[in-house]
Amino acid sequence: MIETNSKSKSQFVGYFGVKNYEKIERDLIRPLVDRFFDVRNIQKQNRKEIQSEGVFADRDFLDKSKDKNKSFFSEYFYDYIVNGIHKNADGKIEIPVTYCITLDETNCTKICDQTQICYDEMLLFDTPVFYFIYIDVKDVFSCLRQNSN
Repeated sequence: MIETNSKSKSQFVGYFGVKNYEKIERDLIRPLVDRFFDVRNIQKQNRKEIQSEGVFADRDFLDKSKDKNKSFFSEYFYDYIVNGIHKNADGKIEIPVTYCITLDETNCTKICDQTQICYDEMLLFDTPVFYFIYIDVKDVFSCLRQNSN
């Protein structure tokens, strides 16, 4: 049930496997993510989910075992967040929002007033560029137990 992800850059992220991920994605994750970003007026085309090898935890930024010449934060921040910033056809700077689904509530210190979803964010100046969005493992199991349609 608990899996290893050897491609992950993080030593602090846990994975667990389920047979019917499509159901969880369709019935739990997508609706929750859409609701979260809808109240922030962030359209689907302006956000991207981080792939599993890029998922990280708050502890990664404190980990001293990494190469002293590269900080996890600077390497990660560029590879997964900053490199998507670009100018659109009108010359306006666009900053896509990256997000990560987490089962670790310690990564999410805030609760959205409108959706009651636990989350946290990283800001580039005053602009959110990254969100942790918490999903309770109990909700995953509830979703799996619901009748399939």
